[in-house]
Amino acid sequence: MSNLNSIFDTLRGWPDGSALEASFKPDPNVTALVEGMVVKTEGRQLAAASVLKIVDDSLVTAPTLLAAAAGNAYVVAGVGGVWSVFDIGDIVEWDGTDWNLVVAAVEAEVATGTRAVVAAASAAGSFAGLEEKVLQYAKHTVQLVCTAGGYTDCVPTDIGKPVVGTGSGDTGHLVSYVNATYTWVVDPDTPADVFQDADALAVTGGDGVGIVDTGGVTPQGGAWAAATPVNGNRILINGAGSIYVGKYYDYVGTHATGAWFLAAKQSPAPVIVSKLTNGALASANKDDAWLVIQGNDQWDAQMAGVVTCLKLNSGCAFKIAHTAANTLVAGTIVEAAAGVLQAYTSKWPVGLVVYSNGTAGADGYIVVASY
Repeated sequence: MSNLNSIFDTLRGWPDGSALEASFKPDPNVTALVEGMVVKTEGRQLAAASVLKIVDDSLVTAPTLLAAAAGNAYVVAGVGGVWSVFDIGDIVEWDGTDWNLVVAAVEAEVATGTRAVVAAASAAGSFAGLEEKVLQYAKHTVQLVCTAGGYTDCVPTDIGKPVVGTGSGDTGHLVSYVNATYTWVVDPDTPADVFQDADALAVTGGDGVGIVDTGGVTPQGGAWAAATPVNGNRILINGAGSIYVGKYYDYVGTHATGAWFLAAKQSPAPVIVSKLTNGALASANKDDAWLVIQGNDQWDAQMAGVVTCLKLNSGCAFKIAHTAANTLVAGTIVEAAAGVLQAYTSKWPVGLVVYSNGTAGADGYIVVASY
């Protein structure tokens, strides 16, 4: 069954008062989005990041950089030299002549949830080998196991409240707990707050109480979770103080000089199209389905690199060539698989066949009313 080389014929019925025709870039990973194929639109914009070209988080003194290195960002690991005006854990960026603060540290570490892109070659420290990836930071934590004796269960409202260890004097905030195993995960106020055996723990203003059985735990930190983007992803840089703030950058594939870097400000939220496959819709939104009326197989001066589509609004009727029109009789509910309409099984219905010429092969066609 195939809609390849099919002919889009008629469209009628505009319940929303608009044809809603638009041209989109095709998904770089998808070939041949041809006329008559059913496709979906997909935004490729990622959540914003504070910095674009983060390079290293292991330096205790500022590197000596030239103007050509403008935009390189670092996590301050020590306050030697010109970095003495910053705090450990700050993210700073070189603008070609001076250092600027982009993200202020919290408790001597990068703020939890900070997002960054390693769009630079030869990254070091925690970023070594993560070139062209998007990172998100999770705070340092310590996991404390308490004794069964003297334990009082935590409650959900304890989360986020201060935790004090009587004995060591160490402090932090409760991140999570498992009462069944007497386990607390605590965000220490400083990396030195590791708590000690026999510390009497208490949640300030809360219910949880315990006695530490596994103190002196080194905080688990520097937790940059890395994700690899896909072709067409775009990201906004929103870190105040960055030379890239307010600019969008596209990911076009890995290369040594940083695939994310583009010199000019970009328009937001790229939208691309790809074949509508079984289960491919991100939601049950019918607005996601479009019909290709001019495909990327037509490489004339107007169509290079774009696909023109028509939204399948409710009530929209279209005629389309179909090699299995003999099996798709009037009343058949149809879905899409790799852009081709087929009888509905259990996925997302696109519409209802209202006419079929009952012919198999190249001369077959059906008329479909969209839901």
